[in-house]
Amino acid sequence: MIVIQATPREGSDAFKLLRSKVIHEAATWYWVDKKHTRLRHVQSKGHIDVAHAKGVLVARVVPKEPKDLFYLAEKFVGRLIAWFEDELASINVQLLEE
Repeated sequence: MIVIQATPREGSDAFKLLRSKVIHEAATWYWVDKKHTRLRHVQSKGHIDVAHAKGVLVARVVPKEPKDLFYLAEKFVGRLIAWFEDELASINVQLLEE
């Protein structure tokens, strides 16, 4: 399992930034649920569970098939960098055993 943490710079909230971007501007990402905690890419098989703690975005990559793990993680990290380069202090990737 891959868990991605995005830590914002002081004064920002990474979860709020992501939620707003996906709702208003994203072309290839969309929220699957009304609570905005499950994110999906239009070409993916799987989703990303999104949560937050004190402004830090915590995302768990949940592929439908093992081969999709890389695709989802790559697309998500790439979008975080492209969208929020100036607002984020770090992006951490954790590789956990299931």
